[in-house]
Amino acid sequence: MYMPGRQRWTGILAEARSELRRGELLQAIFPALSPSSSGRGMAPAELMLAVVAAEHLAQRRRLREQARESMFPLASRMVIGLSNQRLLIWSVRPGWRLGSFIGYVARDRILQATAPTIGTGWRTVNIYLAQEPTVSIKVPARAADDLARELSGRPDLTDSQSDSAS
Repeated sequence: MYMPGRQRWTGILAEARSELRRGELLQAIFPALSPSSSGRGMAPAELMLAVVAAEHLAQRRRLREQARESMFPLASRMVIGLSNQRLLIWSVRPGWRLGSFIGYVARDRILQATAPTIGTGWRTVNIYLAQEPTVSIKVPARAADDLARELSGRPDLTDSQSDSAS
């Protein structure tokens, strides 16, 4: 499973471990983004700052609404800790410094996860919840397939095995 450079993430790992319950094991920690849906439209240069601020406000409102509907804590930038029992989620401050703990999602609420795109950079992972709407997040490409397999309850499944199973 993907784990970013340990030296930079030492403080984040310590914080993540402090949230663990008895018998819970931290399997990975990684950065995540909420996919943005900005309009990417044209605007006069004089209005660009106002347009960017309005898009940011609209994105925050969309995230709050999606988090309320799915009961999945979301922020525009997050650090997610994957344990054997839960996804632990923190907001992120500038410079990818750990912000406040915003909540967790029990692994038994997650039915399946998929990483439908390929490539490098940030990849989308769709998380299908038992009683709530599907949630999409973006994670580093190196973590996407592993995260989807782990959340689907098939950590031992490789790409070639999943291709032949379908």
